[in-house]
Amino acid sequence: MTSSLIRGKHLLSPASGGGTTVLSDGAVYQEDGIIVAVGSYQSLRARYQADEELGGLECAIIPGLVNSHHHGRGVTTLQMGTCDDALELWILDGWGRRPYDHYLMTLYTALNMLESGTTTVMYNHPQTATATLREDADAVLRGFLDAGMRVAFSSYFRNQNRVVYAADGDFLSGLPSDLADRVYRHLAATDMTDDEYFAFFREMYDRYNEDSTGKVKVLLSPSNVQWNTDEFLQRTRETAVQYGTPIHMHLVESSYQKAYGIRTWGKTPVEHLQDLEFLGPELSCAHAVWLSERDIDLLAGAGATVCHNASSNLRLKNGIAPVNPMLARGLNVAMGTDSTAINDDDDLLQEMRLVSKLHRQPGIGAPAIAAEQVLAMATANAAAPTGFAGEIGVLEPGRKADMLLIRLSDMEAPYLDQDLPPLEAVLGRARAQDIDTVIVNGEALLKNGNHQRVNKDDIKRELRDQLARPLEPQTLETRRMAARLRPYAEEFYRSWEAEGGAPPAGAPHYVYNSRT
Repeated sequence: MTSSLIRGKHLLSPASGGGTTVLSDGAVYQEDGIIVAVGSYQSLRARYQADEELGGLECAIIPGLVNSHHHGRGVTTLQMGTCDDALELWILDGWGRRPYDHYLMTLYTALNMLESGTTTVMYNHPQTATATLREDADAVLRGFLDAGMRVAFSSYFRNQNRVVYAADGDFLSGLPSDLADRVYRHLAATDMTDDEYFAFFREMYDRYNEDSTGKVKVLLSPSNVQWNTDEFLQRTRETAVQYGTPIHMHLVESSYQKAYGIRTWGKTPVEHLQDLEFLGPELSCAHAVWLSERDIDLLAGAGATVCHNASSNLRLKNGIAPVNPMLARGLNVAMGTDSTAINDDDDLLQEMRLVSKLHRQPGIGAPAIAAEQVLAMATANAAAPTGFAGEIGVLEPGRKADMLLIRLSDMEAPYLDQDLPPLEAVLGRARAQDIDTVIVNGEALLKNGNHQRVNKDDIKRELRDQLARPLEPQTLETRRMAARLRPYAEEFYRSWEAEGGAPPAGAPHYVYNSRT
């Protein structure tokens, strides 16, 4: 048995029954990765003989952060040559990103996330070539596990409308024949049948969901309603019920995705999912920027989760998700970075600060998100859809010993009013460089800001050497194809705008200024 006593000047955590636990000179005692007791430092020190003491009065303790939507790109899309743009065009530009070593990239990603306090990630893997998908997924999970992180793994699946939001054949028939042929070949490289996808899920579930480390959960992931047939969605729901596993998907990320629902079914994508009896507590939806009031009610009533990605929504021209109305209706809202955080990193602490400022509406009586809500969105709320619900996100006996120690010295220098609530201080001033210790399953993966398992400089050096090689001919050819394709895609979406079909009209959830 290994044990430790973790002490902090402040202990700050959501409480499982609601509200926030705030302790002065608080501590956590853990044995073999499980929290045994939480209370005052003096009382726990008197009751337990720990193998090791961590922290002290120069630190604050909070639960390990949970990144509820991520695609695992430690070397970012911007670094790979894809500039921020409207989502639908950005996706096409990304077709020309060069291949990379999935293990090294994931390990580097994990180390970056640990440095800013993320201990669990809900990772969504791209639909890659069927021949190598299992190998790639194994490499990804090995990367997270070698870093020591906890991971909810899914691979997304698309079986329609993969170029624009129309049937592939219909859209490609309007292209020059040589370009259409090239696009068909590109799509064929990642083709999977529905049966192949569910066989892949079952294999991954059987191999990893009861992994001996207890750090892996395997989820299902239809990519989005416009990218999946109704038959696939219904089969996903049946499989989720059969295996008792969560479902993670993108949903109404952009105005064009909402417009697709109106044009296709005469209703919003959320209403269509309701018709399919797809909504439920096992469902988490990334982005959900373009929700109607009824959509919010439907999701809240179903017990679903929205995974809010504030930075990504801003960078990819999708807007601001209506988080305040979601919270007011009791909808569970989590937080993620989508691998496109505002500083082009995976700093979830910084994402928390952005969220806290973005949802402060103008006016004395207008809604503003509270610090306690922001902390919950990055911890307890984000734990709910991962498959680790009830195990992480809260510092309470019986939970996994996942937590952070944040140094207070720079936060408090040269002065900090003693009456300032400690959570306000952490949320307003803590930075990644202030994180002293990161603990997962009772193991200190980061001490004094230094990784304990892996030499990050070695990983960076390996990645640098690999990516310094000349671009592969296949990558260059794909980039040329994507560049030719882009104007046709842009014309497709502009035709929707000309018809008044996108962006959808209607009063906004938030009003920040006036036109007159």
